[in-house]
Amino acid sequence: MATIELLRHGREMGARLAADLAEATRVCIAVSRAEASALGVVDLVGFVERGGELLLLAGLDGYGTETAMLRRFERMPGARCRLYHAWGGTSFLPRLYVLDSGARRVVYVGSSDLAASGLSRDLAVNVRIEGSVSEPELERPMRLFEELFWSELSWPLSEAFEAEYEALRAARRAAIERAPDPSAEARLDFSVAQKLGEQRAKAAARRHLLVVTAKNYTLCMQTKSFGRRRQAELERYGKGDPFFFHVTGRGRGLRAMGMFVGETYRDDTPSFRGMDGGAQPFRKKFVVLGELGKEIRTRPILESLRPGAPKHWFNGFVQDSHTLSFEDFEALRGAFVTALAAEQTKAKG
Repeated sequence: MATIELLRHGREMGARLAADLAEATRVCIAVSRAEASALGVVDLVGFVERGGELLLLAGLDGYGTETAMLRRFERMPGARCRLYHAWGGTSFLPRLYVLDSGARRVVYVGSSDLAASGLSRDLAVNVRIEGSVSEPELERPMRLFEELFWSELSWPLSEAFEAEYEALRAARRAAIERAPDPSAEARLDFSVAQKLGEQRAKAAARRHLLVVTAKNYTLCMQTKSFGRRRQAELERYGKGDPFFFHVTGRGRGLRAMGMFVGETYRDDTPSFRGMDGGAQPFRKKFVVLGELGKEIRTRPILESLRPGAPKHWFNGFVQDSHTLSFEDFEALRGAFVTALAAEQTKAKG
């Protein structure tokens, strides 16, 4: 039977975690902030050097994570690190530690990030659970960690992104006593969105063109969800699949890029209707990776990929939502990113 213990201060958490680390063979950590200062409290470097396996997932909210620390571990055999970017108005705030040693597992969950402050100085409250890896109370935390670590919003370290992130981090530190530069944060968000779209275009099983009316496009963007008449019709849209919205009607075209997240659910709100007028009660959530202020024409972007195609090929192409080839998706993504960057440049000046 699992034992549960309440830890009433960060120093208790740090001391117990360090002791458990000495016996562990595998450690999985998901935190909103990871700092090198934590290594003075818990010797994760020594743990990996003596053959331990480390999986570390850190958030980017508030720019508290030190990517240099993650990069240090990435160079060590037995360690793997990823970054989680909470998108769509949410924050990434887990403080979850899972330590395995054979059939024994210890889980910590609470308010301590992977930083010296949370593991030694702060008035942090955490719960320590110990028992067999087969017990439900200890199975569920590992399943949650794996879901987060391999999420569509989690991705490996990238030198290009790290450089932008650390530059903004330094600027924010220098601007503690004055207003931060919102344009710099907007540029980083734009960069993150485009890198996420690029990564998912390569890694996802499918890529999609969602063909919607102007009215349904507005509803989709308001609810951050896309719908179909039958639940089985949403099976083609997997978590992490990227897509473009093509809005129908005269003068319409490509308007937004997004990525599906979460599971299918039902919403019987009468407003959700298909292009044929039928109800669309089954929904799937998405996050927006970019939205244009004005649509760009879809046909000219793809026409060069179809030499010799029948004159009216595009009519059938946008008759309904469908899966895109990698080549079509990349052509649309390139044009979309260019148009989005042009809009932002025009808005700034």
